[in-house]
Amino acid sequence: MRAYEAVLFDLYGTLVDDAGDAAEGALGLVQSASGAAWGIVTSCPARLARALLVRAGFPEPPLMIAAEDVARSKPSPDCYRLAAARLGVSAGSCLVFEDSTHGVAAARAAGMEVVDVREAALGGLRLCVDPVSKRLSLQTGERG
Repeated sequence: MRAYEAVLFDLYGTLVDDAGDAAEGALGLVQSASGAAWGIVTSCPARLARALLVRAGFPEPPLMIAAEDVARSKPSPDCYRLAAARLGVSAGSCLVFEDSTHGVAAARAAGMEVVDVREAALGGLRLCVDPVSKRLSLQTGERG
């Protein structure tokens, strides 16, 4: 099982649906990252992104990279590279949850592993944080 130093989430379409509500399984997935390095990487302006997070009931992220933080938006990898740098981790040690073709391309171009949420239901996923190393691993399905 691969361990990651950080997890990054796209916002609109990944964590928050078209109605502005938390996507199914998204709150639990974000909560399972608690205690580890994580953040939001979005093409939304920061003000809108924060409003969406509050409306949907998400905790304040330790890091948010928004539209105004980079000169080139997705599919440029700039936003994901900046997120890794600000978290103090290598890009190759990050796991990304994305829902768009441009977002997936941006994360992959940054050298990150990607979960395309168009192909994997968030409700069947959870992150496990090692209490000592703070590294994350992705688990699928029910634990038994």
